[in-house]
Amino acid sequence: MKKTNYIILIILSCCLGCVEEIFVDTQLQAEVAIENILIVEATITNELINQEVILSRGSNFANDSIVIYEQNATVSVVDDLGATFSFNSTSDNLYLSAEPFAAQNGRSYKLFITTSDGEEYESESVVSAGVSSIDNIYAERIISDNEVEGMAIFVDSSNPEGNFNNYRYTYEETYKIIAPNWTSREFEVIREEIEFTIDEDTGEFLEILYPDVRLVPRDQEEQVCFNTVLSNEIILSEGLLLNSSRTDRNQVRFINRNNPILSHRYSILVKQFVQSPNAANFYNTLFQFSQNENLFSEIQPGLIEGNIKSISNSDNLVIGYFEVASVTERRLFFDYADFFPDEALPPYFDDLNCERLFAPPLGNPLRDGPFSMDECGAPRPLIDYINAEEIEFALSSGQGLCEGPYFVTLRPCGDCTALGTNKIPEFWVE
Repeated sequence: MKKTNYIILIILSCCLGCVEEIFVDTQLQAEVAIENILIVEATITNELINQEVILSRGSNFANDSIVIYEQNATVSVVDDLGATFSFNSTSDNLYLSAEPFAAQNGRSYKLFITTSDGEEYESESVVSAGVSSIDNIYAERIISDNEVEGMAIFVDSSNPEGNFNNYRYTYEETYKIIAPNWTSREFEVIREEIEFTIDEDTGEFLEILYPDVRLVPRDQEEQVCFNTVLSNEIILSEGLLLNSSRTDRNQVRFINRNNPILSHRYSILVKQFVQSPNAANFYNTLFQFSQNENLFSEIQPGLIEGNIKSISNSDNLVIGYFEVASVTERRLFFDYADFFPDEALPPYFDDLNCERLFAPPLGNPLRDGPFSMDECGAPRPLIDYINAEEIEFALSSGQGLCEGPYFVTLRPCGDCTALGTNKIPEFWVE
C-alpha cells in the first residue's frame, strides 16, 4: 500500500498536482508566486449527498501550517446532458452543492470555477471508472517492514466489470478513550481569595475566610469518550492481484501497538474510490514526488499533470485533479484485547504521566498541610489550576502528608472530554 503525508510545498490542505507541464525544480520558486497558484480538491461520487469542492492557494514551507482558502468563487459541475449543479460556499471553507446529487455511471462531468477576481478555470470531461466493492475488511497483528509491531488494516476488493483495479482510499477512525484517573467527583470553588467579615454596625472584625473548595458529583460523563480522526494521506492500492477483477490485502492503515488509540475499542470506516488510469497515474506521480521532504532542493525536475486549466489566462497555474468516482465503504471494529490478550495497554495520550499525583496548596491554613515541594508539591495554588482547567480531583491527600488537602491529576487523565467527546457515535457498537 502506497501511503504518504502531504508534504509538497504547494500542496497544503490535501492538494493535488499541476495541470500543465510544469517542471518542479528550484526555478519554480522564482518564476511563480506560490500564493498565486489555485489549488483544487474535487471528487464527485456516486453517493446521493451534497458533493464538495475545496479551493485554496499555495503556501511555502515558511507558512506550511496556514491554509489560505479561496473565498467567494463561483463553482459548478455540468454533465453531458447540460444539467448544472451549483455549489455554495460554507463557513467551513467548503463549496457544497446546493442540492444533493449522485454522479451517474457512464455520464461525463466538467468542473467550472470562476474566482472572485474573474479568473476562469475548467476541467476536462470526466466519467466514472465503474463500480467496485470491498469484499472484506480485517485487522491483523503484524511486524511492519520497519520492524515495528502493530495492527494493519487490510481490504479485499473486486471490480465486477474487471476494467480497473486502481483504488484510492480514505478513512475515518474512531476510538474509545477511558480516563485512567477518573473519579465521580470534581472541584467546585467556594471562595477564591481571602475575605474578611466585619460587623456592619460596629465595624468590628469578626473572622477571616480563606480560599476554599469542595467536592461535588460530576454533572456530565467524563470517564468514557470517543474521538474521530480523518485520514490525511495518499493511500493507493498495492495489494495482491488475483485476477483482472480482484485484489486482496490492500493495506489501508498501520498502527503502532503503542499508539493509545488502540487501548480499548477501535473502529475504522474505509472508503474505496475506483480510479481511471489517468487519475491513478496522477496520484501515483504525486505520491512519488511527495516522498522527498525537501522538494525544491533535492528532487530532480519532474512532471505532475492534472486535468484542470485556466481558460482566461494561460499563465495562471492551478493544482488539482477533478475526479468522478464510484465509492464504496465498510466499517471494522476490534478491541485491543482481541489481539493483545493480557498485555499491558499502550501509554496514555501525549506521554501524559497519569501516575504522578500532586497536591497544590489551597492557601487555607485550616486545610493545608506543611509546606512541601517534594514529589507531591506544586508551584501554584490549587484554585489557579482549577480555574485554568488543568487538573482533576484524584483523592484526598490526608492533612500532614502534603501541602495541599487533595491529590490531583492532569485534566486529560481524569476527564476524557479533554481528548474527545462524551457523545457516543450513532454507529458505535460494543
